[in-house]
Amino acid sequence: MRRNRWLIGFVLVLPLFLKLSSSAAQELEKVVIGHSSLRNDMAFLWVPQQLGLFKKNGLDPTIVFISGGVRMIQAIVSESAPIGSVGAALVSSAVAGGGDAVMIMGITNVLTYDIWAKPDIKRPQDLKGKTIAISGFGSSSHVASFLMLNRFGLNEKRDGITFLVVGDEPTRAQALITGRIDATIIDPSVSGTLKEKHFSYLGNLQELGVPFVNNSVATTRRFLRDHPRTAEAIVKTIVEGNAFMLNPANRITVTDVLAKNLRIGRKEAERAYEDLLPKVERKPYPNMDAVKATIQVMGATSPKIAQLKPEDLVDISILQRLEQSGFVR
Repeated sequence: MRRNRWLIGFVLVLPLFLKLSSSAAQELEKVVIGHSSLRNDMAFLWVPQQLGLFKKNGLDPTIVFISGGVRMIQAIVSESAPIGSVGAALVSSAVAGGGDAVMIMGITNVLTYDIWAKPDIKRPQDLKGKTIAISGFGSSSHVASFLMLNRFGLNEKRDGITFLVVGDEPTRAQALITGRIDATIIDPSVSGTLKEKHFSYLGNLQELGVPFVNNSVATTRRFLRDHPRTAEAIVKTIVEGNAFMLNPANRITVTDVLAKNLRIGRKEAERAYEDLLPKVERKPYPNMDAVKATIQVMGATSPKIAQLKPEDLVDISILQRLEQSGFVR
């Protein structure tokens, strides 16, 4: 009799349990998050996804790759991918053009690109009269290449240097290998093939010491206003993911995530991990000096960008609130 009562009770409670479980699953907020690069600093999305941190914070994200920063900022402004990773240069261009875009986190606050060229190009001065590949005009790679030439005492017009839109970093590397271009800039985490094929390495832009928000989390002010909980959950997830990556005990897990998403071997993934760590910010604020520098560089050719102030491009209210609460340490 007791067993029958238990069975009856279980049968009565089971539909309620299933309904509650279904409701809990439905409560996860769906959101599209975009990224335009395939390199190690995209681990700020890949690691939390692998660990289930988005779900922990009430999100069911669709993380999509959108080739090229220009397409990425267009997706953000149109809110087809309302949050995504993009450089400060493209945010400044969008805002100056009347678009709704704003950076809420700084993912990579330094220029990390390696400079690679054909084997016969031995020094920066040999870039005169040559073609340099970028992902798009006004993109981070375009502005970074412009800064590179300035630091080398070169001038695009005076020295007959041509910028050619080719695409993302793997595509630019392939263009260099096939001889379509003379030089390009590529993140160290994806430049292994060029090293193996003995192309000319002309240095790393981080060594030039130029402040630059190469990769940020950007969205629209409209999205922040209409979906504050979603935006905060994304920021919290990324902060947790960064803390995980910075813990040496998690080296193997992070390396595995890099190997999987970059589709590289173990040794390359270990190098990518070592290269990643200096980029990871425990408090991922955009570097305001870098934002000022971006406005200055972009403003040299765009009067509308020159009129912008850093606060026109940045909203760090979520990060500040989380830090004040003790969540960000």
